[in-house]
Amino acid sequence: MRQISINLRPNRVLYNVTISVDSLKYGEWMRFMREDHIPKIFTSGCFESYRICRIIGEESGGIGVAMQYVALSQSDLERYLTEYAPQLKREHQEAFGETAVAFRSVLTIIEEGEWGGSQS
Repeated sequence: MRQISINLRPNRVLYNVTISVDSLKYGEWMRFMREDHIPKIFTSGCFESYRICRIIGEESGGIGVAMQYVALSQSDLERYLTEYAPQLKREHQEAFGETAVAFRSVLTIIEEGEWGGSQS
């Protein structure tokens, strides 16, 4: 029998940062994100996980990437945005300027699930 594992995620918030990265800077940008930016984000204590997603079909002049961070609560996200984000945005801008342009959105996670059944 096919089963879906549903996990209710009360209070969890998805902070999504969509970035268009110049294809010539993509490798350098990924190193910066992995070695510098993401570790600094997690020192805030406001997030429990992250994911890096490449946007399919968004190759016009750059590589589209969605950085998704899961905050433990709306208040944790607000604390991050107030206390940590301004400095981290500044560092990102200084490192990449217009070669990595970002916009941000916030979503409330209602539930998450996993497929637990067979593919038959």
